[in-house]
Amino acid sequence: MAQMVSVHVMAMRCAYHLANAEDIARQDSAGRALGRLARTFAAQLEALNRHRNHGEPAITVQNVSVQDGGKAIVGNVTQHASVIVSDNGPAPAMTDARMRSMSDRDAQEHDSLDARRRAPA
Repeated sequence: MAQMVSVHVMAMRCAYHLANAEDIARQDSAGRALGRLARTFAAQLEALNRHRNHGEPAITVQNVSVQDGGKAIVGNVTQHASVIVSDNGPAPAMTDARMRSMSDRDAQEHDSLDARRRAPA
């Protein structure tokens, strides 16, 4: 982390020298140094992210279906490697009417699927 701070400070100094250069030679020198430092900082940031994630990308699940008798977590869940962290904050409020509406719709879809399965082909 200290290396990243040092690289950032030096990059800002090079940017200052580049902006205030009075001749082409100083512009070229400051520009090359700034480019190298910017690439170094990006590489350090990538290495830090790999270290924090233990080299594994985060997994995002967007669509989940829970059948009768199943269990689900309501809230934000983050999983890295073998660790699961659940957001313990309050879940978004759902009114009883909306929950009943969802239950009625799910029941209608379930009945519709059953009817299609039982229908002769």
